[in-house]
Order: sequence, then C-alpha cells, then structure tokens
Amino acid sequence: MLKKILFLLSFLVFSTGLFATEYLFSGARSLGLANANVTLFDIWSTNNNQAGLAHVKEFGLGFSYENRFGLSELGVKNLNLAVPVKWGTFGLSVQQFGYSEYSENKFGLAYGMKLSDRLSLGVQLDYLLISVAEEQTQNKSALTAEIGLQAQLTEKLKLGVHYYNLPNSNLSGDFNEKVPMILRIGLNYEFSKKVFTVLDIEKNMDLPALIKLGVEYHPMNALYFRGGIHMNTDESNEVNFTAGLGTKLQGFNLDLGFSHQAYIGYISQISLSYQISKK
Repeated sequence: MLKKILFLLSFLVFSTGLFATEYLFSGARSLGLANANVTLFDIWSTNNNQAGLAHVKEFGLGFSYENRFGLSELGVKNLNLAVPVKWGTFGLSVQQFGYSEYSENKFGLAYGMKLSDRLSLGVQLDYLLISVAEEQTQNKSALTAEIGLQAQLTEKLKLGVHYYNLPNSNLSGDFNEKVPMILRIGLNYEFSKKVFTVLDIEKNMDLPALIKLGVEYHPMNALYFRGGIHMNTDESNEVNFTAGLGTKLQGFNLDLGFSHQAYIGYISQISLSYQISKK
C-alpha cells in the first residue's frame, strides 16, 4: 500500500498531466490493437478519429473503463454517444482520468460525414479541464479542436489521418502548459472478411514518433481476437505488447483489452457498447 501511495504522489507532483503529454483513446478494441485506430469506425470513433463517425449509421452508446497499473486513482473512464442524422453522424464524448482529489476531464462534440463514397471527414471541439481539490491550486482548462480523414484507397486498403489540437492551445494557469499537437497517419489492409491488419504512426510534435501495429481475427460471427505491438522510436526502443478479445450479441458489443508497459506494469480496459439497429 505504501508503495502505491508513493507512486501516486510522485506521479501527481512530477507529471504535467496526461493532457499535456498524450492523447487518451477509448474502447478496449482499440487497446487490443495497440491503439492503432485511425482507420477504424465504430462508436469509439467519437473520440479516436471522428471521420469514422460517417460510417456509423445506428444510434449508439458506449462506456469503457481503463485500469492503469492496478491503481484505481489512475483509472480512465469514457462515455461515448453517436447520433446519426440525414447528412452524417454527431458524436459526444466524455472522458475522465484520475479521482476525487485530482482529475483530468475532456468533453468533446463531434460530427462526421461522407464527402464521397470513398472519403469521409470528421471534426471535434474539445473542452479540457484539470480539476484539483486543494483550494490553493488553480484549476486549468483549454479549448481545442481536432480533425480526421478516412479514405478507401482500394477495395482492401484504407488510409486514415487525424490531427489533434489544431489551434495549438495551451492550458490556462501559471505555468501555461502546452496541449500536445499530435498527428496520426494509418493504413488498414483487409486480407479477408475474417482478418485485417492496421499500422499507425503517431507523432507528438515535441516527442519521437510511435509505431503501432495491430491484427484482428474474426473466426465466427460473435467472436474477435486481437493483438498488437507498440514501439517507441526514441533511444529506449521500448516495445509494448497488447492483446484483446471481443464479442457481439444482439446489438451489444463487449470488449477486453490488455497492454504491458515495460518497466511500469499492465493496463487493462473493458468496454461495453450498444447500437440500436434500424431493422
């Protein structure tokens, strides 16, 4: 217990916060694929790449919870909503990291639409809020935006692009921390109706690039297996492995995802979503 408390205190004191260092994805499917999600489309596109919303044609609601390193204080909760309309699909995402004494919150309003049969576009406005319970500590906030594209290049090959923090916003407060500017480019190749692979390159403008590779295998109607590799291109050459599985049943999607972070520990995520079929 003491070790966990010391770890948590060190994290909160010396970290500038996740909003100032990384982009938090949602959905256990994404985690199982090493978060190589820029070409995917599902309820989690509301947070991961809003262009994917253009392909979501049913009302959907999803909730996910991510446990980081066995500490509930570092948990990440996501609530995603997709609402199709005549010309596209609106999305709402609410994300929270932390606990009662310290939390980072992201509220997003998104819209995705098809520009053509092969090209879709998505945009999102975000409000970021870091809340600290101590009275002498100032809360921090920021407004920012993100944009995404998806293109069907061939029958089997898809391209995805996503850019986070278009206006180069900073968090308010005495230290004026930067919100990261992150560009992601990815490819999705479908070997068959049962197997596809995804490859993403993620570049935080202030950090070395990340390379993410994932594979999904769909052996039967209600079962999915996933695996992935997440590689850093800095001097550490750190490699993290991910895995996951999922099932679909009468509009419900239940997914589990796992990731091993070298030198730190395990991340696990569970997500449940429901989509109302038009049939």
